[in-house]
Amino acid sequence: MDENNSMDIQASGNALDALIKEGALEVKPNDKIISIEDNPKYRKLELSSAQKARMTDLANRIPTMISASSKAAAAGAFAGSDLYVMTLPKGMRNLVMRYKDGSGYGNTLSNGRFAVQYPLQRVDISHQLISQAVVSTAFAAMAVATSQYYLTEINNKLDRISMAMDKILEFLYGEKKAELMAEVTFAKYAMNNFSAIMEQECQRIATISSLHQAKIIAMKDTEFYLSDLDSTINGGDWLPDRVKKAIQIEESLSLALQLCVMSTILEINYSQNYNKSYLKYVEDDISLYIDKCEKTVIGLFNKLQAFVTNDKNKKLDKEKISSTLDKVLEKYSSGGESDLTKSLRDGVRTSNEPTVYYLSQNGDIYIKTS
Repeated sequence: MDENNSMDIQASGNALDALIKEGALEVKPNDKIISIEDNPKYRKLELSSAQKARMTDLANRIPTMISASSKAAAAGAFAGSDLYVMTLPKGMRNLVMRYKDGSGYGNTLSNGRFAVQYPLQRVDISHQLISQAVVSTAFAAMAVATSQYYLTEINNKLDRISMAMDKILEFLYGEKKAELMAEVTFAKYAMNNFSAIMEQECQRIATISSLHQAKIIAMKDTEFYLSDLDSTINGGDWLPDRVKKAIQIEESLSLALQLCVMSTILEINYSQNYNKSYLKYVEDDISLYIDKCEKTVIGLFNKLQAFVTNDKNKKLDKEKISSTLDKVLEKYSSGGESDLTKSLRDGVRTSNEPTVYYLSQNGDIYIKTS
């Protein structure tokens, strides 16, 4: 092994060892027989070719990194394993933030979105930077892939947002239709292309700005629909017409609220602002807003239900109308925290949740899903 390569491995080992010693990372060989491939309990994260290359590089270096960081006894076990278990007690994105903001055990050199750290030692800096980049860019790739996975999972739970665009168009109502449709289309674009956009700094920054605007528009449209719902239910139109219009408004209002949640979660992930006080503020603020809106909807539909019950028109099919209104109320009256609030909390909190990754020698990354 030449001197330059030896220095590179030693520096990589130091980088890994520093994280392990302070409890930010645990790396061990797969000491249990765990079948990963085609196991429903594990999900392989989708990686771009560039991300896969970074993970393969890290996987190939782990045995020598462990050996270089004074763990010669364990090096044999790592060399003989085809799967490495990487545990991050504070979560992957928490670790990436330390590379990004320069905190930790050395100076930083800006490398685009992430800062490459290197210890303050009298060594060939070029090799230190290369070796530190192996670790930092691998973690960055894992963080982006993890975010993409969780964003997709949350999107699937938002029944309005996850609909095909033609299905959304079928129920969108009123003068806000075009505006809301445009913002939903953008949120879908930002969610589906998260990994690719994160690779381009200028595009990432532009997306953050657009997502912030989408959240503002979603809240503005929500207020519009709440007001329209109130005036419709308390209006003088024939009762069946009021019921039909109220349900159309509720569907659009529900979409606006889900857009608010999705754009909030996307903005956090694109900006990579995982500051705990910031996340708590966002979670509390949007949760309170959702709760206020949902209570208003419940109150208005209960009022509409009372109108149906007390209506004296014998030609009115009260049973059918009441059943329709009950279905709307069931969405908001399940007891406890609503599904929408749970989706918000899941999206905000996953950034700092403990995470266990399974890294194969060919650069594939898996997480346990159940």
